[in-house]
Amino acid sequence: MDVLVAKTFAQQYRGLGKRDNLGVYGGMLFVHDFSDKYGIVMRDMKFPIDIVWFQNNEVVDIAPNIPTEPGISEANLMVYRPRKPANLILELPAGWTAENGVKIGDLIKILDI
Repeated sequence: MDVLVAKTFAQQYRGLGKRDNLGVYGGMLFVHDFSDKYGIVMRDMKFPIDIVWFQNNEVVDIAPNIPTEPGISEANLMVYRPRKPANLILELPAGWTAENGVKIGDLIKILDI
């Protein structure tokens, strides 16, 4: 699957916000230099997503079917965090993880970042 890659702070802050859909991409990958319990918010999101956190390519947590939060102020957006530190985060269309049987402990292979 080809995904968008958010490496810079600006790209990560915006994420998939204000996009109508993923277009030709399967998701968006957030790449961090070190592991932490990075939070994700649904800022300016127009469609629901699944969030998958990885530590060294292993799934450490999943937040499925995260709804949009239209009209919610920045200060009141729900923050979704993993239970364990992670260095990669993958946002996917809502329902993708269930449809594809993704579970904690699964491994991914990244071909190019």
